[in-house]
Amino acid sequence: MIKAVYLGPPGTYSHQAALQQFDYSNEVDYIPTSSIPECIRKLETDKSIDYSVIPLENSTNGQVVFSYDLLRDRMVHEQDISRKGSQVIPTLEIVGEQYVSIAHCLIATGPKQVLGNFSKVKIYSHPQVWGQVNSYLQELQSKFPGTTFEKIDSNSTSEAVRHILKCERQTGVIDVAIAGEVAAKLNQCSVIASNINDVKGNTTRFLILQRRNNRQIVSKSLNVSLMTFTTKQDDPGSLVDVLTILKTHGVNMCSINSRPYNRGKQKWQYVFFVEYYYQKEGHNWDAFYKELGDLCSEWCLWGIFPRNANYYA
Repeated sequence: MIKAVYLGPPGTYSHQAALQQFDYSNEVDYIPTSSIPECIRKLETDKSIDYSVIPLENSTNGQVVFSYDLLRDRMVHEQDISRKGSQVIPTLEIVGEQYVSIAHCLIATGPKQVLGNFSKVKIYSHPQVWGQVNSYLQELQSKFPGTTFEKIDSNSTSEAVRHILKCERQTGVIDVAIAGEVAAKLNQCSVIASNINDVKGNTTRFLILQRRNNRQIVSKSLNVSLMTFTTKQDDPGSLVDVLTILKTHGVNMCSINSRPYNRGKQKWQYVFFVEYYYQKEGHNWDAFYKELGDLCSEWCLWGIFPRNANYYA
């Protein structure tokens, strides 16, 4: 039996990503958690858990900073982590990715809610959602100028739906949530506006992690790698020097991001996240990694995993 944790409750986009990842097996126990950090902690501490599914980025709203920071912190903050020179060897590794199409809906507890009948309405959703529906929320406010709409963060979109249902039952207060249609159906709520994304074709990318040296997900095309690293802040061109290594070795970089270093008293230093295509043949990877180690203050290889076909969709 495979055990996989995801950001719950059931019906979230994270749940959908987990279902997509393990659709080849009928023996999967999908375990919801209350937060993204909890997804990581459970995988690290509970040996019965095999995989964790976390959101990494959205095609409209960019980074899911909670997830980036979790990877960063496990490189720069962990005290007992294994090291080999400047290389940090994490306890977890990335073994897969999934892409989930995001179709947000405005959801209420009943089908005939008229928002203009209320002086104030709270809208619950995950923080990542607000940047994906900004235009719709402006239109909503224009449509109901006498109603004040307040955005309230939830740990997940599905939790937002559960919250408005619980609130209506306990207090009689009518609020709304932004989530997917599946979350509305699971909680027997009503969709009062569908496909409210500002950008159609909105997609969220998820990573699948396991403990290092655990059993591998079978794939014929392990060809993407994620690396994090820091450079010496005061060395001119230090980032360019690292990126030049990729060019010298003919390695194709497919993304670069950064997050604040967040350790010590020195400000304005960053951890860089670079993804590149990995081809085992035709590259001297030992030399590649050695050159990285010579230039980086710290660096960490998070795994080699298959490029999901939905990346190109």
